[in-house]
Amino acid sequence: MNIQSIAGLRLLPQNYEARKQNFENRPFFGLKMTSPLSRDAVSFKATPKGADKTWEVSKKTARTVRKRLQAPAKRVFTFIDNTFNDLIANEKYPKNPLTEVSHRLKSDTSIAEKTGSRKWISIDEIVEHMTDLIGAKLVLRESNKARVDAVLDRFIPLIKSGKVELLEIENKRPMKVKGLLDREAGKYDYASIEFLNKMADIQNDVWKKGGKKQKVKKHLDDDFTDANYCAIHFLFRLPGKNPATFELQVLGNNVNEAKHIDDIVWKKLNGKNSADSNPEFDKLFEPFANKNFFEEEPNAQEIVENAKAVLNEYRGQVFLVQRDKEPRPYSRKKKTEAFFPLMKKLFPSDIEIKYKLSSDDYDFNNLNKILQRGKKKKVVNSSQAVKTPKTAKTAEKKTSKS
Repeated sequence: MNIQSIAGLRLLPQNYEARKQNFENRPFFGLKMTSPLSRDAVSFKATPKGADKTWEVSKKTARTVRKRLQAPAKRVFTFIDNTFNDLIANEKYPKNPLTEVSHRLKSDTSIAEKTGSRKWISIDEIVEHMTDLIGAKLVLRESNKARVDAVLDRFIPLIKSGKVELLEIENKRPMKVKGLLDREAGKYDYASIEFLNKMADIQNDVWKKGGKKQKVKKHLDDDFTDANYCAIHFLFRLPGKNPATFELQVLGNNVNEAKHIDDIVWKKLNGKNSADSNPEFDKLFEPFANKNFFEEEPNAQEIVENAKAVLNEYRGQVFLVQRDKEPRPYSRKKKTEAFFPLMKKLFPSDIEIKYKLSSDDYDFNNLNKILQRGKKKKVVNSSQAVKTPKTAKTAEKKTSKS
């Protein structure tokens, strides 16, 4: 079924015209992405679709991997915080270039799922080859290349002194610029290609002087993402007796707002679990996760694939809009992000009515609300769980006294 060919049969949201007027004058409006994404377009090492669960290691093995990485991860976290925390914008320095510096150690579930796609089974093999076990992120308040180059310049003396090693650079560009001249494609870059080359050249010189033939791997003008995701992904290593390899993502605040949602959407579309999801979000994506959801329909697979294609096209539009936005001034109060609205139907009208579905539910603005509600519930449940034992003990004491 061609979803676009029947748009005239009132398959668009009721408020489509009002939403369209706000966005149709943008140069990326009408971007086409006709097939589902076959790779995780937002991860450092793209994970092939259709991971084999029979190859996944046990949760016990994944926990062992995670435990082994605790000490190296702590070392990385300290390194990142000490290097960049003073650049975070605050009330005293509202024009600082960063809005966030964060880091994480990959979860047990994510470790197990990724081994299913790579067929890594031993602990040593996972630790050696799964380069994103330890991750860090620098979120930019603004995306002026000179300012971003200045932030990354902090690595130069550290590379020269051997305190950190640069292993790889991936300058991720939106697929829509593929084939354009570099000066046009480069408009979406956060840092200048010249500076990224400078980082690699300095590292190569350090290795050469030390007798190593190793060279930095670079993808500076040929790394295009189907989801139109823009970022710089670095692979670094803290040398020493127990070296610690980590991935560093550098991206703008507006793109980061969409990425958090998109990461979960991608996982749901590809049968993966997400610790950041919640029951309401999971239920919404049941038509994609449950193979038997449309079992009564003779064209069930076609319904799902067409819905995925529309949703993937929309994801690409969201990222382009976010990248195109002007940077926000610093504000102590976090504002709710306004995302590009979903303007197409994921499912035919008769299917939506029959299965009580609504395409508008998959709009990033709605998905964001669902995730925020889930966070609030987790906080409430967590606080209640802490208070309950104390309340029980207090009641117990009163009963014994009486």
